[in-house]
Amino acid sequence: MKALLRRFAVRALRAGIGLTGETGRRLTAEAMAVGPESLLEIVERVPTKRGDIDFYCLGDLALWRARTLLTKEPETIEWIEGIIDGDVFWDVGANVGLYSIYAAITRKVKVLAFEPAAGNYMLINRNIEINGLSDFVQAYCVALANKTGIDALHMQSTELGGAMSSFAEAKDHEGRPFVPIFKQGAIGYSIDEYIKVFNPAFPNHLKVDVDGIEDQIITGAFNTLRDPRLRRISIELEANRVEYTNAIVRDIEAAGFVLKARRHSELFEGGDFAYVYNYHFERSTGRQS
Repeated sequence: MKALLRRFAVRALRAGIGLTGETGRRLTAEAMAVGPESLLEIVERVPTKRGDIDFYCLGDLALWRARTLLTKEPETIEWIEGIIDGDVFWDVGANVGLYSIYAAITRKVKVLAFEPAAGNYMLINRNIEINGLSDFVQAYCVALANKTGIDALHMQSTELGGAMSSFAEAKDHEGRPFVPIFKQGAIGYSIDEYIKVFNPAFPNHLKVDVDGIEDQIITGAFNTLRDPRLRRISIELEANRVEYTNAIVRDIEAAGFVLKARRHSELFEGGDFAYVYNYHFERSTGRQS
């Protein structure tokens, strides 16, 4: 009976039928149970002011990310509202694509999402598919850094929806070395080289959330940052790494940007990420370097 129920749940969910409510979620979890473990597979519908968005969730972490779309980083949601029809948005470190999907839903916005972790890359593409956004959002399993080449993505977690991975070197968001539980092969590019080689849609808005190599990404985008087509930047930084973060801010400002805000949700106060903020920059209307 459980095997039959499991097959029904899987077929329903793959068809885009969400099993809603706590009873539905328990039913799904039980149906997907394999031995002592369970794989929670749900299409979670999230109401937003732009309309409902569906997220394909495998496991508790991906489900939590979907449910906290509007509350985990409200400043990012607000920042995305500044993207208008016809604009191009690059989402670097897109994870499962929450903000890529939100930026494109009910908007004529071109989104390039970069996510090197294989499991997350699968989920972001499923999210693009079930929301019918393949004409507006394309995801690439590429790491952006300060060099072009192949290397390892050093992963602290391989859980679907997981973060805290680092390309080419095993350092966390505070600059501390860590021992990866898995090293995934990955292809890396600097932003400048990626644009030179592939001539993609050029970003008007750039969001960076990569947990540790933000300095490398900014260094690798020297020319891109100085192009007036790039108007706004959102980058997540660890304020407690004063010298490191101040150097990144100076590099961005030297490219003609002004720091407009440094914000994070109240959810971060007093926790392990109390010093993690999203820094929002806008192109200065004055003289550019």
